[in-house]
Amino acid sequence: SEMCIRDSINIILQHKSNASRAVNEELLLTAWYVGGYVSTKLKSKEWGSKVVSQLSEHIRSQHTDIKGYSKRNIYNMVMFYDEYSSETFIATIRQYLNTEFVQPKTAQIEASDHKQEVPVIVQPKTAQFVQPIVGQMPKILELTTLTNHIEILCRCKSNEERLFYILYANKEHLVKRELQRCISNQTLSLIHISEPTRPLYIS
Repeated sequence: SEMCIRDSINIILQHKSNASRAVNEELLLTAWYVGGYVSTKLKSKEWGSKVVSQLSEHIRSQHTDIKGYSKRNIYNMVMFYDEYSSETFIATIRQYLNTEFVQPKTAQIEASDHKQEVPVIVQPKTAQFVQPIVGQMPKILELTTLTNHIEILCRCKSNEERLFYILYANKEHLVKRELQRCISNQTLSLIHISEPTRPLYIS
C-alpha cells in the first residue's frame, strides 16, 4: 500500500541520515586527533614545517588509498584542533549552551562535588605511550562538517561568531557555498544575536 511504501522510504532515509552522521563524526575525530598530534609535535619543537611536508608527501606517495592529507589540509586540521580546544572556545560553549555540548558524556567523570564545572578527561594508559595526550573533541563540533568548520575558522574571528555559524549551519543544513554566502552577508548581525545573555538554541 501507499502507507507501507512511505514508511519504508522514511526508514531508509532515517538510516541514511544516521550513516551520514556517523561518517561525519569519524572524519571530524580523525581531523581532531591528527591535528592534535601534529600540533603537539610542532609546539614541542620536535617537528618543523619540513616534517609536515614530508608527512604529506609520504602519505601521497606510499598510501595512495588515503586522501585529503595535503600540507594545507594537515595545517587546517592543526587549526581545527588548536582553535576548538582552546579554553576561550570551551568557555564560550559553556556560556551559551548546556555542558553536554562541551565534551562527550563518555569522557566525563561525575564528581561528588557538583560545583566542579571542568570535566576530567580520561585517556587509556596505553594510548599515552603511543601519542601525546589530546583532549576529547567538543560534542558540538559534530553538528556540521569539517569543510564547514574550516570555512568558519578562516572567516570568523570571534568565538561567539564561530559558535553561531556552527549552530546555524546545522539548523539550516548548509553546505559550504551556502555557508560562505551567509557569512559574507553577515547573517549573524541580521539576526541580532549579539547580546551575551541571550542563549543560542539547537533545533
